[in-house]
Amino acid sequence: MQLFVRTGTTHLFEVGPNATVADVKAFVQAREGVAPEDVYVVFNGRPLEEADLLSAAGVEEEATLNVLGRLLGGAKKRKKKTYTKPKKQKHKHKKIKLRVLKFYKVDDSGKVQRLRKQCPQCGPGTFMATHFDRVYCGKCTTTYLVEQEAKGGKGKGKK
Repeated sequence: MQLFVRTGTTHLFEVGPNATVADVKAFVQAREGVAPEDVYVVFNGRPLEEADLLSAAGVEEEATLNVLGRLLGGAKKRKKKTYTKPKKQKHKHKKIKLRVLKFYKVDDSGKVQRLRKQCPQCGPGTFMATHFDRVYCGKCTTTYLVEQEAKGGKGKGKK
């Protein structure tokens, strides 16, 4: 019976009706020089054992057998990490209606007064954030330190 054996290339082998998988591996060793224990034979997606008869496995005339190399691997799964601290929550933007009203104050006479300091580099309309020890522009990163009096050891004050 003629068989097509596909390794890296396809070979045509003549085998008898009582041939086993071990015989096919011996033919491959003679042609390719690969040890029989380093390969396995697959037919129709099912690996064949060495003692199997080809006719019992359903291999017919001019069938194709695939000879594949054994793969390294089979390592143990890694243990899942357990974290001690909870994940840091991302900052969520707070949407406040009419937020711009805290930047201005309107007098009884109708005069508008700006409550926040404006950035001298960015120009009018760009207000600076007021922190406990500094005034900061978020657009151009200009920072001015605010002088504080040293009281009772609290804060970093300048005299």
